[in-house]
Amino acid sequence: MHNQFIPSNGFQMTKKHHEIYLSDARKVEPHKLRTILRQPVISTKE
Repeated sequence: MHNQFIPSNGFQMTKKHHEIYLSDARKVEPHKLRTILRQPVISTKE
């Protein structure tokens, strides 16, 4: 999803993404898992 969203909004990915897990996968049902994805980007717009 972010492979399409980032370029179409004038950005380019610069490094690997970082995942921050807000839920414990051992205790939470799969459909209730929450994760933050942090993706370093640079602007391709002038």
